[in-house]
Amino acid sequence: MIQQLLETHVLDPKNPNKLFDLAVEYDRLEQGAMAVSLYLKSADLSSDKELQYQCMIGIALCYDRQRDRGFTVEGALFDAIALCPNKPDAHYYLCKYYESRGNWKHCLMHANTALAFHIPEEHDLNNMLFYQALSKWYITGQQVGKHLIFDLKFRRQLNDELTERVNRITSQIGYPDTIPYSINDLERFKFPFESIEMVQNNYSKHFQDMFVLALYDGKKNGTWLEIGSGDPFIHNNTALLEQFGWKGISIDNSEALCYKFREERYSTVINVDATDIAYNDLLEKHSVDPIIDYLQIDCDEASLDILKKIPFDRYKFGAVTLEHDSYRLGTYRRDEMRTILKEHGYKLLVPNVSFTESHPYEDWFIHPDLIKAIKVDEMKSDKENNFIWDYFMRPIEEE
Repeated sequence: MIQQLLETHVLDPKNPNKLFDLAVEYDRLEQGAMAVSLYLKSADLSSDKELQYQCMIGIALCYDRQRDRGFTVEGALFDAIALCPNKPDAHYYLCKYYESRGNWKHCLMHANTALAFHIPEEHDLNNMLFYQALSKWYITGQQVGKHLIFDLKFRRQLNDELTERVNRITSQIGYPDTIPYSINDLERFKFPFESIEMVQNNYSKHFQDMFVLALYDGKKNGTWLEIGSGDPFIHNNTALLEQFGWKGISIDNSEALCYKFREERYSTVINVDATDIAYNDLLEKHSVDPIIDYLQIDCDEASLDILKKIPFDRYKFGAVTLEHDSYRLGTYRRDEMRTILKEHGYKLLVPNVSFTESHPYEDWFIHPDLIKAIKVDEMKSDKENNFIWDYFMRPIEEE
C-alpha cells in the first residue's frame, strides 16, 4: 500500500488529496514525523477547508500519541475548529483531551459548542451528549448531571463502548432523585391513555400521576385524598391530575407549602399533622363521596400510622400509592400495610416500586371493584421489585 501511494504521489507531487492519502498511511503505520509533514503539506496546497480540517485532526492525533505534546495537540485542534466550527470531530477530540487533564469546564464548552450545531451522525451526537453529561456532573455534582447521564443510559441507543462507560459512571454516581416523563417518551410508554399526547411532562417523582391516569384511561374529573402533598407542583402526584379536571383534598404539615399550594392550585389543602386527623370527620365535613379515585400516603415513617386511621369501612379508593421506604426502614411496616389493605379488599398491583433497580420505597394498590379488570391485567406486575423506568417504558431496542 505505501509503495503504491508513493508512486502515485511522485507522479503528481502537488496533489493535496494524494498527499493526504499518503499521510494517512504513514499515520496508520505510526510514523508520526512523516505523517505530520505530509498533513502540513497537503493543508498548505489545498484550498478545500474540509481537507485542511482533516489534516489538522490528523496532526493533532499524531502528536497526541507522543503524550507530551499537549500544547501542540490543542493548537492543531483549535486550527481545525477555526476552519470548520460546525463539525464535531475536533470538538470531540478536545473533549477527550480535556477529560484526560480533568479540565471539565473546557470539556463542557466544546461539548456545548458542538451540540449547538446540527450533528447528523448518531454516534457523534451521542459522544457529545456524553461529554456534556460527564462535564456537568464533575463541575456541579448536582442532579442535572445525573439526569443527563440517565438520559444517555435509558433514552439513547449507544454503541458498546459508550454503553460500558455510561454504565460504569452510573454505578458510581447513581440515578437522579426524580425520573420524569416527557412527551419524547410517548412511543415507549407501555400504558398509553386518552389524551396522553397532551402531557408534555409530569410532576411526580416517579410516574405516580401517570400510573393513576393510565389506570383510569385519562379520566377527567376524578377525585383524590392526598396525604403528604408537599410542594404544589415539584414532585407532586396530583398537579397533573388537576390539569385533567380532577379535584380533591390535600394535606401537609408545612404551613409554607400549604400557603404556596393555595396560591398556585385550585384544590383544597389543609395544613395539619396527618397523624392527628379524624379522617372520617374530615371527609364528612367536606361532603366527600364514598368512592374516591386516588389515595396517596407519602409521609415517611408515619405512613403506617396514617393508614390505620383511614376509614376503609366507609370509603373505597380506586388507586393507592403508599410509601413504605423498605430500602431504608426494613420490611416490617411494608408487610403490615400490605396486610391492612388486603384485608379491606385491595390488590397489590405493583409491589416495591423502586427508584433504582434495588431501592424499593412504595407499593401501588388498586381496589378491583373500582378499576376495570382489563386495566388490572394490563398493568399488574409479577416482579418482586419494580424499577420505575422498566415498569413504564419498553426497551429502546424494541422501537
